[in-house]
Amino acid sequence: MSETETVESLARRFDSPAPMPPRERWEIGKRAERLAEERGDKRALYEIRMRLVGFAFQAAEATEQLTLFLWCAHMHDSDPSRYPVRPLETQPDVDLLWWYKWLTVMLLSYPQYSLSQVRSALDMMRAAYQREGAGEAGILWAELSFALETGNVDEAREVLTRIKACPPDEYSNCDACARAQEATILWQIDEPEAALRLVDEILDRGYECAEEPQSIASEALFAFARAGRLPEAAALAEFSYPLIMSSPMHLSHQIDHMLFLLATGNVRMAAMLFVRHLPNVRHEGLAPSMYLAALKQLIVVASELTRAGYGAMTIEGLNGEDTTVEKFIEAARSTALPLAEAFDKRDGTNDRAVSVTEAGRTPLERFSFELGG
Repeated sequence: MSETETVESLARRFDSPAPMPPRERWEIGKRAERLAEERGDKRALYEIRMRLVGFAFQAAEATEQLTLFLWCAHMHDSDPSRYPVRPLETQPDVDLLWWYKWLTVMLLSYPQYSLSQVRSALDMMRAAYQREGAGEAGILWAELSFALETGNVDEAREVLTRIKACPPDEYSNCDACARAQEATILWQIDEPEAALRLVDEILDRGYECAEEPQSIASEALFAFARAGRLPEAAALAEFSYPLIMSSPMHLSHQIDHMLFLLATGNVRMAAMLFVRHLPNVRHEGLAPSMYLAALKQLIVVASELTRAGYGAMTIEGLNGEDTTVEKFIEAARSTALPLAEAFDKRDGTNDRAVSVTEAGRTPLERFSFELGG
């Protein structure tokens, strides 16, 4: 650390619009955090950690994002005037009420947080929104996440109806995210045609934000194929993959592309992506729910590759050891099952354990389309 570094100088570097690798920017913020802690300046620490909460996804630090957020939320609740929801006058987007919108999903991503604790967090969120005179949109999106994560489809439909009837406010999702999240919900409740209409709307109208449309485009590949729109699916794959290929936090979307390649008979390309992105599953920034979902998807990919004759191919295992594609299947399943059971115990179901047990047993549906692999 340079002798001339201060909390303030590091904060300015963190805020700089100059291009910088996400890890480098994250480390600058972490150095500022350590300096603020060392000098006992809680207000400066609050300002730095609020920045870090907002940047954590880009830095692939989902686990630390939750820890930082909970600390910031506690500080705000303890003294709202000293630790305001928007502590930086020049950066109104660094906003605790925005971060609160992620809280439900973040807590539900960890099996150790009970549903009653998540409900308590929603109550904290409501209190913060009411204290600031904010509208209902942000709270409703959080309630929708809770309903979906706990498998309450009827409640999810009801909350979605309320969201559509709610006047937009500053904490509403942006045009791209609102449509993308609704499309994901519609797929979950088996309304694929309505979901595709929303994806078309996002693409046709050019809606975009940091994570869209590349994320929803990756999720939509199978839906486009099933709808008989294979050339469009191929174009979407070509468009979206370069935008999601670099970050471990996009592992689920990287696997979406592997599965699409397998379903269209482009096995060699799928195998290349499998080898390229498999190390991302070891990234410590992945939340447990993301890790579990990735393991389940990777079991499907490895099962398809084995059926296609790639079972003996040497790859890196879950811990970086040499293994084969075929051996990876049961290793991943045995790793995923205890985690699935922990989530199921919290939610009072056995849905996740069953889905892990059944993953990869049934061959993928097939679409005849050559992508050049």
